[in-house]
Amino acid sequence: MMVNEWAGPQQAMVISLGRVQLFILIRDVRMPWQFGIYNRRPFQSLLYSMDYYYREAERLYKEVKSQDTTDWTNLDQNLWMREKAASRASFLMGIASIEAFANNILLDFSIRKKEDLPNDILNKSQKERPIDRWRLADKVYFLPTLCNKELTPPENYFKKDSEPFTIFKELIGIRNGIMHGRPYPFRVLFELRSNKQHLVYDDFDDNFWPITHIPRDFTSFNFECAKIAYENAKWVIDSLRDFIEKLENVYFREENIKLISPIIQEDGLTKTELIRNYKKYISHL
Repeated sequence: MMVNEWAGPQQAMVISLGRVQLFILIRDVRMPWQFGIYNRRPFQSLLYSMDYYYREAERLYKEVKSQDTTDWTNLDQNLWMREKAASRASFLMGIASIEAFANNILLDFSIRKKEDLPNDILNKSQKERPIDRWRLADKVYFLPTLCNKELTPPENYFKKDSEPFTIFKELIGIRNGIMHGRPYPFRVLFELRSNKQHLVYDDFDDNFWPITHIPRDFTSFNFECAKIAYENAKWVIDSLRDFIEKLENVYFREENIKLISPIIQEDGLTKTELIRNYKKYISHL
């Protein structure tokens, strides 16, 4: 016996018995329903995006460097612009992934409130604002203290004056500047040429951020800038992975789904009816 097809609410089942086909009308059999909450973890897709754009920026950067620079008029300007676009995207995705990661950890693993922390380790801003509204660097700094069973001072995990952490803080400042989109005027020196193809030099210290030496003009970003952000984002996330006791590798892959209603067996309900009246089924939970 072979079932060929099903169709419609009142379904017709076509059964083949050799050369004989029987058409049998059957009553629609509905499966039960259940409501749930699908809590997406944005850092997972942001990390993927950072990796993707980083690899793309690296590939394009190699192509840019392979060009003959003796005659700038022959350079592929489109290739140059695509490399910078991929580099900026990787940079932004890197810092965004840290912020999303920190927010998810705070939500899923924190076992302490601000009031549980010693008052003398909090500054004025931290005392006045809820933890989820703290600056990103402060949030990352305190996360192991907020999440681990033993109350350990945050300086036992991160050293604020260490090179990686100071780079991290500067990258946040760079990200914030990009997001506000303010133009940044930078100093240049022209070497005038009689053929009108003047050379331009912009390597003034004021044109670069002091710690990372990334250009303050974000339109000048290239793969080297993306690499700094990429490696630092990896350092921050790997450090949190090591410091927070309950944080396991599966957290980076799994989807978080929570069921919020009993199984609904009522016959005749449609998806539209259930969605319209969902509070009826989950209000008691």
